[in-house]
Amino acid sequence: MRLLLNTVIAVLAMVVGTPGVSASQPSGHFGVVSDIHFDPFEPAELAKDLQATDLKDWGSRLAAFSAPSAVQRGRDTTSALLLSALAAIAEEMATADFVLFAGDFLGHRFDAYKSGQAVGIEPPGGPSSFAQKTVLFLIGALREALPGKPIILALGNNDSDCGDYAIQPRGAFLATISEAVKAASGAGNVSADFSATYGAGGYYEVRHPTVRNAKILVLNDVLWSRYYENRCGTTGFDAGRKQMEWLKAQLLDQEERRGTVWIVHHIPWGIDAYSTGQARADSCQARIVPLLRDDIAIELLAVLRRYAHTISASFSGHTHYDDFRLLSNSAGGPVVVDKVIPAISPIAGQNPAFQVFTYEIPNGALTDYTTRHLTNLEAISPTVPGEWREEYTYTKAYRQARFSPSAVRRLHEILGETGPIRETYYNQRRSMASASLFKAYACAIAHVDAVGFGQCYCPASER
Repeated sequence: MRLLLNTVIAVLAMVVGTPGVSASQPSGHFGVVSDIHFDPFEPAELAKDLQATDLKDWGSRLAAFSAPSAVQRGRDTTSALLLSALAAIAEEMATADFVLFAGDFLGHRFDAYKSGQAVGIEPPGGPSSFAQKTVLFLIGALREALPGKPIILALGNNDSDCGDYAIQPRGAFLATISEAVKAASGAGNVSADFSATYGAGGYYEVRHPTVRNAKILVLNDVLWSRYYENRCGTTGFDAGRKQMEWLKAQLLDQEERRGTVWIVHHIPWGIDAYSTGQARADSCQARIVPLLRDDIAIELLAVLRRYAHTISASFSGHTHYDDFRLLSNSAGGPVVVDKVIPAISPIAGQNPAFQVFTYEIPNGALTDYTTRHLTNLEAISPTVPGEWREEYTYTKAYRQARFSPSAVRRLHEILGETGPIRETYYNQRRSMASASLFKAYACAIAHVDAVGFGQCYCPASER
């Protein structure tokens, strides 16, 4: 009788979309954070103050700084927002198994302040050293907020001392932060070739903290971006090619071991919906802006499809919006979801947010997630704490039994209909008034190549 009752409860849960995992599978949870974009130049005198402060004292100095900058939409993360986010992450992820970070520690203004003259950061400290020091501080701050937890860290396009999209392979920046990244992941978790691959391009392999026979592959896909330029050297594209060969080898190895792979990276697969919606060109097809170089994008999608049965999860950031990228096989069946994580930085006009996922420990399959966002952004200060509240839980808001490629496919199919599901998806995009931008984001979910995206996005007369 009890078995029958449990079966009925499980069936009802599937019907109404109650979040949770199979009763037969032990479950766990983990956090994912992206796009912190800390701006220590706001206010300007803060950077000079921090440059003269020992790294171990940065946290207390930020908390005590006498002239905190106002927190605003359309700006990067100030010290007040950073401290609020760290406190919320510490609280919400206190019992998490591990935490992932999908890139972009540094604010967008580091490149603009490269000379350091505006804030008095001069050699020998210099802006390059200050960029390294800031990333080291942020890694340390995350570790302090999440003591004892593995924190697996990817790099973003702003994480460089050579400028935006300009990471230098085998450069001083990677060499300086390498040991901190290794320690955060857990020295016993990284592969034996960590120093070689991280120094070569900021990518590495981590043994999954909880899932047996699983790897987490951390990519630096900034090397593959259409905007990438190694301004401090000449070997950037070679490093990107070596990373692709490394990725193929890792996936093949896991396939042969009958294991699984999670991927953590910064730039989502497919099309840049925002840039596409803003582009100006003679035809709709010409306005489509891919996120990666064409040659890399074609090869990467082929590799991901080839090993889709091995890839059980993928996480990225970069766009600052809560989103998805759905990869389908040659027959059109959904096979892998790349979960795009919302940003801490409110520079895109959205509420700062992060996400907490549930998963099945034996196989690493994701089951659900909850988004926590800041609801009083402009009010926070050293005396007014941030109010980080649940924005939505995936299975409840999207009326799905669990998070999966098939569920995201169903979500994409109903986004064109008015109603609460559409409202949930577009909630963070209220700062974008253009209907064409809404359509671009919706099309980008399930159409990760320019041809497919054009068929979804462009009028029939312009395809």
